[in-house]
Amino acid sequence: MAINGMTVVDSHVHLLPGRLGQKVRAFFDAGVSSTFTLAYPNDHPVVIETLASEGVDAIWTLPYAHKAGVAEGLNAASAETVAQFAQSPVRVIGGLTIHPDDENPVDIVRHAVDALGLRVLKLHCSVGNFAIDDARLQPVFAFASERRLPAVVHLGHNVNGRTDAEELPAIGEVADQFPGMPLILAHCGHHAAPEAIALMDLHPSLHADLTPVVTEHPTITAEHITRHPDRILFGSDCPNTTLSVTACIAWLTNMNVPNDVLEKVLGGNALRLTAAVITD
Repeated sequence: MAINGMTVVDSHVHLLPGRLGQKVRAFFDAGVSSTFTLAYPNDHPVVIETLASEGVDAIWTLPYAHKAGVAEGLNAASAETVAQFAQSPVRVIGGLTIHPDDENPVDIVRHAVDALGLRVLKLHCSVGNFAIDDARLQPVFAFASERRLPAVVHLGHNVNGRTDAEELPAIGEVADQFPGMPLILAHCGHHAAPEAIALMDLHPSLHADLTPVVTEHPTITAEHITRHPDRILFGSDCPNTTLSVTACIAWLTNMNVPNDVLEKVLGGNALRLTAAVITD
């Protein structure tokens, strides 16, 4: 336990399999290695061991599909990762993914939830080159809303991972269309975090995580967090980040957020969301 016995859940981790993990790491190495050092190696057992030493109790590992036809393999790998670390001091909660070009995306999601035991949907708009309001995603979101399956969405199309403010309204509209699905805006829409918080004021099922973008924390304040204490989640982007979990927790605690809010953000909200998923 990292802070006064509080449970810590890192709700934004990418333990990606094999060649995909290597390719993603190569992308980050090319972008930051000349100036910065990534905080973790691309080595799952070492990452889990390090996170345990940093006081992390559980993680969400989030795969994301860049094209049609890869989601089922990624979801199977996610379930294998959960099994691999079943005896670890860090509980691994498996995520799943789809791409709107997949032939039967709802069937893929249903199998991942009911057969593989995965508990979080992850979508990455820029990597997959699609929009959050793509009509082909509507049946997936309807299923997620029915099952209360949380969905983490990296919104926007910038290669640098940032989200533009003008891209935000679409996710609010989706949140209202499918209110049973906790819709989590990755990186709090960084650099448009203040605008994202304002959007949360208007859309009660919209959530956000505090995951940094490589070297930068979201531009968010304690007042922003306390406005939505039940809808903000802690995340690190481990292993492809220069900011360790320890650094992210220090950044958060230095805001002097009230302890009851901090407890929810650090882990309580994430555990509540995954525990609420309805399975068949």
